[in-house]
Amino acid sequence: MSESNELASTIESARQFHGHIGPYLIIGLKMGIAARKALNISEAERIFLRAKVEVPLHPPFSCLLDGIQVSTTCTVGNQRLKIKNSKCIEATFVSQKDTEVLRITLSSQLSEQLKAEKTQSKLTEEYALEIAKMPENQLFNIAFE
Repeated sequence: MSESNELASTIESARQFHGHIGPYLIIGLKMGIAARKALNISEAERIFLRAKVEVPLHPPFSCLLDGIQVSTTCTVGNQRLKIKNSKCIEATFVSQKDTEVLRITLSSQLSEQLKAEKTQSKLTEEYALEIAKMPENQLFNIAFE
């Protein structure tokens, strides 16, 4: 399956799980996908991935958590997703295969765009799908620890 088809399929799974598509859901999806790619975690190996996410625990920000759950299978229920209420948005992913640790934060450019869109009440599905098309390096700061 091509990368764009895989993303479209994942977005549809997220829509079914979450109930609608919004920017923070897409950001969570893309964070999870970026982590799996950077940590070389295949579909079958997702059980070796753990995530700790710091995010404001209210919508629209907390919608990011559902995106991470869909793209990684790290959930509160299987105890591979830990959540901390925070003013910032940051996700740390750990591969239990080889103990690599990856930190993903929003780029300052995306943070500013999101603030402007939220102020103008434009956190729409259309805007979310624009984010889905953006390359990781425009969305996130990704670093191994």
